[in-house]
Formats: sequence, structure tokens, C-alpha cells
Amino acid sequence: MVRLSEKYNDSCVKIFSLLKLLTSNTADYSSVINIFADEAGKNNSTIPVILNKYLNTLKVFGMNVKKEKNKYYLSNLPFIIEFSSDEVKSVQMLKAAVDLLPNQKSKDAFLSFLKSIEMRYSDFAKTYAESKESKFHLDFTSYFTKHHEKIVECEKYCQDKKKLEITYCTNFEDCTIICSPKEVKYQDGIVYFSVFNQLSMQIFDIPIDTIKVIKQLLTVSSSKDISMSVVYLLKGPLIRSYKLREWEHSNGFDSRGNLIIINTNEDFEVLLSRLMRYGEYCEVLTPLAMRRRMSDMVNKMLENY
Repeated sequence: MVRLSEKYNDSCVKIFSLLKLLTSNTADYSSVINIFADEAGKNNSTIPVILNKYLNTLKVFGMNVKKEKNKYYLSNLPFIIEFSSDEVKSVQMLKAAVDLLPNQKSKDAFLSFLKSIEMRYSDFAKTYAESKESKFHLDFTSYFTKHHEKIVECEKYCQDKKKLEITYCTNFEDCTIICSPKEVKYQDGIVYFSVFNQLSMQIFDIPIDTIKVIKQLLTVSSSKDISMSVVYLLKGPLIRSYKLREWEHSNGFDSRGNLIIINTNEDFEVLLSRLMRYGEYCEVLTPLAMRRRMSDMVNKMLENY
């Protein structure tokens, strides 16, 4: 009876070891087999039989395991969550949007997270997800696939750090600028090539699909060219209610109690539009060109009203 108990205990440990691998998404064939290697001994032909015995044990508890490309996956758990159609739709949107991530490691981590959610789907959620999957995947990936080569090209320009001559279309007209590459940005389902224009001392986020020609110049961009910060202060009620963006930090307060904020590398047009909403409670300090531009816009608004 003691031997039988020891055998059962050993089997339970192996079941939990297998579950640990499956839930952590690291259950490749060799890792799974190592768990049961002592039972097979030197007779490898018995491994499929032993493995099937443990997989059937999981089925008894309502868990199904699938094998794809030399790896095992847990398709469901013994407990479920009743996701609504809107919640399933949100998960499908996130799943399709993974293709927009530039880093493969980030993609794998995100897909693993979404897989842990899908394992808790009810039958209704599974059926609904299958009916929506192809449509969402098509909507979110067609844009990325169409401009993939240009995205890779722009990422290389950012690594080279040489100045560029870019011709792109804006307001139905072609515009050419000399600039320094900054980064490739993914925002609201659109890919942007973020650059810094030395002539206007301004950052531009150019939609990838509007770029017609990119010519790489021999001049290497300096760190001063590539990075541009805007310093502004907030007054009155904004001091308590304002929430810093992830690309902003504060240098504390000036002698009058106004909050000083340093904004780094945000598109000038977007930033200026946002700051204009704050009216008299916001003042741009540097750079001078940005300060003058905001002042001109305020004066024009006063003239109109």
C-alpha cells in the first residue's frame, strides 16, 4: 500500500509539472518527455503510451491538449469565464494588432498573454471569436503588409542616423524637407516616420503611406539635431489637474509657483494644438520659434473674435 501511494504521489507531481509547462507556454516536445523519462527507462518506444496516459488524465478533468509544430498547447482550462461579444471582439482586435508590433519578442509575449485569456473562453466565446477572427486580421494587417518594405527601410535610416531628403504628400501637394530621422511610430493604426527638420526646428510625424521619395545624404545627424524639447509652464488650476505624458517630465515650480514641464520629441503640431486649448494658463518658454508661433496663433484668434 505504501508503494502504491508513492506511485500516485509521483504521478500527481508529473501531472502538475506538465500543467506548469502548458500554462507557461513552454511545453516543447523535449521538455514534456523529460518529465516522464524515468518511467520509460531505456525503452523510448513506450514514451507515446506513457504520454497519452497523462494527457487522458487531463481530459478527465476537462482539459484538452493540442500539439502543433513540435509543441504542446493547452486549449482550455477546467473553469471558464463568460465573456460577452464585445469583450471577445476587443480581444480579437488586440490579437490582430499584434502584427503592428515591430519587435518579435514583444509579439510573442503579447500573444502568450492573449492565449491565457482565450483558454478561459466559454463555448459561445470560442464560436464568436472564430467567426470574427479572419475579418479583424484582414482589417488590421492589410495596411502593415502593404507598407512593410517602406517601414523596414525607415527603421534602417534611423539606425544609420544620416540626414535625409524626404518628399511626401500633404494637403494634396508634394513637400520636400531636409531632416534627421528619429523613429518609426505606431499610432491609431497608422505608421509614422518621425523626423526633425533643422530649418524650421520642428518635429514632423509623416504617415508612411504619404512618403514618395527618400534620399539619404552623406551628412550624419548630430544628437542635437535628432532630439528637440519644448519647455512650457502651466498656471492656475492646471497645476493640480494636469497629468504628465510618458514623454514629459517636470522640473518643479518657478518662483511664481507655475509648473515647469519639459516635453521631448512630441510632434510640434500635435503639441501646439494641445497647448492652445489651455489658453492663458499655458506659456511656451523655449524654443523661441515655438513660443513665437503660439503667440501668433493666439493673436490671430483674438483678431477673429
